[in-house]
Amino acid sequence: MAKQTPQSDDALVRSLSVYAGMVEQVLADPARWLGSDEDPPPDAGPSRKLLDRARDSLVGDTTPSSPAWTDLPLERRIDWWLRRIEVTAGLAAAAPRFAGLVADRLPLRSALGASASGLAVCAVAREHGIVAADDWVPLLAKVLFDRDVSSAPAVPTAQESRQALEQAGEDETEPPGGMASLRNRSQRGVRALWRLATNLLELQKTLDTRPRGGVLTRTIAKVPVIGVAGGWLDERSGIRKAAKATSRHLGAASPPR
Repeated sequence: MAKQTPQSDDALVRSLSVYAGMVEQVLADPARWLGSDEDPPPDAGPSRKLLDRARDSLVGDTTPSSPAWTDLPLERRIDWWLRRIEVTAGLAAAAPRFAGLVADRLPLRSALGASASGLAVCAVAREHGIVAADDWVPLLAKVLFDRDVSSAPAVPTAQESRQALEQAGEDETEPPGGMASLRNRSQRGVRALWRLATNLLELQKTLDTRPRGGVLTRTIAKVPVIGVAGGWLDERSGIRKAAKATSRHLGAASPPR
């Protein structure tokens, strides 16, 4: 089988620039785009209630909008972001499996994983004081795809990025399948992640180099029913690896394990 030619630096920068602009909006309002703190409805299923309990125990009460946020140690702030991303990315990873679309949508599944790990890259950089989206592009290229890019990124304006997210959040046609079982705000967050992932679809030949979990979690992810759990573990591992690599590239201490 012939070896695939990776995307050019220009294509990589173009996709990551659009992606980074949207991530900037997500990180600016995590309550809206990375899940809310509403309690599940009384008729929610066991998986929904379990996820809600896990979220409450993982992310805690102090958020980036809290006055006490800057008083938290750097490691605690980074860990908050990683746990929040893990919970939301878990929903996104599970959605195609609920719909029975895993085999048919492998490129999008890989893009979802890269998108979740990319959120971790940008969140870690943000907490280290690198807050401009255009500064995230070279870091994303290095951590996610082991590529060194020097092209000047052209990140869309904040208004353009916000509009793209809002359109995705209110879209009622995709993603399909099990999305209907999620509450409105969870749907909005997962739809936003799917929208972020579509910006990376152009990089299909490069997505296999993204951070991933081990062989065990990848194997579990292929098994019917429990594949949802395996998919979440796979994405969680990728998110943590991306965060550690980001701290390493920034010359900082690794985030919590």
